[in-house]
Amino acid sequence: MKKVFVLFATVASLCFGASAPHTHDGFLFSIAMGFGYQDIDFVTYDYDDDTYNMSGAATDIDIKIGFSATNSLAVHLTLAGDTPLDDMNFDGYDYNANISLLGLGATYYFPNNFLASASFGVGQFRFYDDIATFQAKVQASPDDYSRSGLAFQIAGGKEWWVSDNWGIGATASILYGFETNLADTRESSLSITFRFTATYN
Repeated sequence: MKKVFVLFATVASLCFGASAPHTHDGFLFSIAMGFGYQDIDFVTYDYDDDTYNMSGAATDIDIKIGFSATNSLAVHLTLAGDTPLDDMNFDGYDYNANISLLGLGATYYFPNNFLASASFGVGQFRFYDDIATFQAKVQASPDDYSRSGLAFQIAGGKEWWVSDNWGIGATASILYGFETNLADTRESSLSITFRFTATYN
């Protein structure tokens, strides 16, 4: 993975100086944030065969770093994640779970700056609980309850140029991931979100 980051950074630095106004070329950096709906099934331990479910409103964040292979097509690293807004309470404890995606993707720009994007990679499920103390709640380490599987993201929307190289817009996204723990119990998450985007290209 380190070699992939180095490769992307090298190519991006070479493309950075060649960027033209209102053109999808050179270095690409995009960030999107928004809200939507998430349904996630998760287990608490590697050998747990009980599945818990959370569904409802969720937050979404998405970062893409890469470069434009053509004036219409960009390739990038994608880091995305969705987290339910509300905790789930059982046995007197508050629990939450989320999913994140780290992978490779591509974004295609149509005329008038409409766009479609797809990314595929590692999906990591994290489960954590808030432990009540006399003075505050202390969050348990998510790494104690994390497992990895596969995930993909598809998105579409439109952006408008607001400067020579910056565009802002709105997109809709679907993020899905799954994994099977050591008890052969399947965890999965499906999110549908709407985001505001800002892109440098």
